[in-house]
Amino acid sequence: MKRTVSSRNGIGATAHIIQARELLSAQIHIDEPTIIVVRAGKKCLRWAGNQLVLSPGDTIAVADNQSFDVINTPCCQTGIYEADWLVCNDSIISAFLLNRPPTGKLIRDMLVVSSRNKPFLDSLDHARNGITNQEGVPANVAIARITEMLVWLDHFGGHFNSPSSSRSVSSLVRQHVNSDVSTVWTSRMVAKELGMSEATLRRRLADERAQFRSLLMDVRMTRALTLLQVTDMPITQISFDVGYDSPSRFTSRFKQRFGFRPSDVRMSKCSKIFQCGYLDSAKIIVSD
Repeated sequence: MKRTVSSRNGIGATAHIIQARELLSAQIHIDEPTIIVVRAGKKCLRWAGNQLVLSPGDTIAVADNQSFDVINTPCCQTGIYEADWLVCNDSIISAFLLNRPPTGKLIRDMLVVSSRNKPFLDSLDHARNGITNQEGVPANVAIARITEMLVWLDHFGGHFNSPSSSRSVSSLVRQHVNSDVSTVWTSRMVAKELGMSEATLRRRLADERAQFRSLLMDVRMTRALTLLQVTDMPITQISFDVGYDSPSRFTSRFKQRFGFRPSDVRMSKCSKIFQCGYLDSAKIIVSD
């Protein structure tokens, strides 16, 4: 079966991650509310002096507009790290908040879901199938399955906010670039899309300590990393898809952004951290 990012208009997107080498990916930005479940190996997230480690079966719900340092560690037995992620569409979240007032707290960064809860994991698989099996699952059923996931999250004590209600200008820029990463975007083009002048866009980005060029490159590189993890596309094709007509230039930019080459994501290497066992299963370590 061809590996790809599956998306369904008005419902969400999902993909299966495979990574064959332990790598540190710094400042990975999560643009939309996302649910991640680890299937094999371990995932370590670090942010603001905190650390969260997940083992197979562990699940987290991540709020929109979050950034983390991420270490995916392959399983010793299989030599690969595997995980699934599911992005929930904004309209479904908004409808859930309107029609079923949540009892849990707003997820401001992330919510750790009770690990290895089989009914919950079954529900997650059904929700993903509602996106991937567009011919077999009617749209209203797929929406109901995503809504069920939101009910589960509320059961575990948290709920997503509607992203559109609090998006920064930086997030809006990322959203427009993400809509077509291969486009040769300019600040003038994006400013027009946002209904403001180029000078206003630059000023508002400066207020958020952001720059258009840096946001553009980060969106492209993050998309490239995702494609390396969830597809079998040749690296040359990925470079074209994220807006680079020179694979060598793309590789240079990618290494500059992440500190490793695109090929390293698919290259197997023994994991020292996993062997040493210093990452504790499903444990949150918060600094003083």
